[in-house]
Amino acid sequence: MENTAYVALSRQTALNRQMQVTANNIANMTTAGFKSQGVLFNEYLVDTPQRGETLSMVSDTATFRRIEQGPLQQTSNPLDLALEGAGYFIVETAEGDAYSRAGNFSLNNEGEIVTQGGRRVLSEDGAPVVIPEGDTQIGITRDGIVTTQESGIIGTIGVVRFENEQELTAAGDGLYYNPEGQAPLPAEGTKIVQFMLEGSNVQPVLEMNRMIEITRSYQATQRLLQNDHERQRNLIGRLTQNSG
Repeated sequence: MENTAYVALSRQTALNRQMQVTANNIANMTTAGFKSQGVLFNEYLVDTPQRGETLSMVSDTATFRRIEQGPLQQTSNPLDLALEGAGYFIVETAEGDAYSRAGNFSLNNEGEIVTQGGRRVLSEDGAPVVIPEGDTQIGITRDGIVTTQESGIIGTIGVVRFENEQELTAAGDGLYYNPEGQAPLPAEGTKIVQFMLEGSNVQPVLEMNRMIEITRSYQATQRLLQNDHERQRNLIGRLTQNSG
């Protein structure tokens, strides 16, 4: 394969990955607590012994999350909670503890506070927070203390942070896992805000512009491939005529 084709296909592969990430950002621009993603690219050099040349190729090495806080949106649901500052709610899953910024919670049939996917929200001690049947006027302080008018203090919503948030792995439904085994740290200074949800930090106009730029770059690379193919076809045609 010609060097032009190698470089162009390398570029198209990277652009395809960038388009996937951008499309996912746009699809989640109204998802509570969603953090937009970007792609890290890396240049690498490939030697071509046949011609003694070095090609500059590109590959996508990883994705990263933009961890800036999304806008807070007011609701009328007492179980809608937003985090002001760094940190994550603790969520119980079959694979172990997971972590989430999405605070659109509800109660299950047992009175436990759960996520939209039905997973239990935990305290820092790993216990579910249960609202007794019939209790009303649920209150949640900025420190996560849960109270009701009838029972007083019920428990505390757990919030933790991590030294390196980029090491958390996204798993869908707004959940993140901690595969590197970082020790969860107390989220000092982070506050819980009741009757609020953290919106996505996706910037729609920026993402749409990025998608247009990716499309144009892909089309330009495709034209480069087509022009190179045409050049080779014409060259082969001339050689065939001369040899005849």
